[in-house]
Amino acid sequence: MITIRNDQLRRWYQNDPDRFVDRVLACVRDRHPTWRQTDAMMRDSIRTGIRRARRNGLETDRQISEFVLIMFEVAPNFDRQADIRRALDDGSRPAGERWERLFTPEFDRAWAEADRPEFLDAGAWFDEPVPDLSHALLLSFQDWAEVLARISIAGQTRPGDTPREPTYDELRKAAETLYRDYITRTGPENCQ
Repeated sequence: MITIRNDQLRRWYQNDPDRFVDRVLACVRDRHPTWRQTDAMMRDSIRTGIRRARRNGLETDRQISEFVLIMFEVAPNFDRQADIRRALDDGSRPAGERWERLFTPEFDRAWAEADRPEFLDAGAWFDEPVPDLSHALLLSFQDWAEVLARISIAGQTRPGDTPREPTYDELRKAAETLYRDYITRTGPENCQ
């Protein structure tokens, strides 16, 4: 009879690093179907995220997967937000407890700050500092409008069906929504 301990079970997928990366990639693709990076680029980003999660003391498949997904959903540098960083560095608590604490209402303001576009540092996707990110695939305003339109279409598409391409009107409406949101967040004086 083979005995599998709880700690082994919590790290089950990490025993096969490539399979673990592929599982996280599938989650990212499921949540962000219009993400434009290739699978190879995303696997590199996921591997970076896994290393960062481990440097933050996270160990289980669930914790590490959550960390990486948050990098994609909030910001790749979310763990550098001051309150989040302080909590992750709190040596008086076990790493798992520190991680779970981040998802309490006490950290709502910290998450809101980490989720702001001006907080995002695309260089956090790389282990080594990248001196010039101008070559990186950063989305333009039009690209974001297309992403927004495609998300809307994907939400209206039946499971198993291929989402259709957005129409010109859908792209225009998505751009108007983004513009209105930008004005609401920053004020009309920042628009030129």
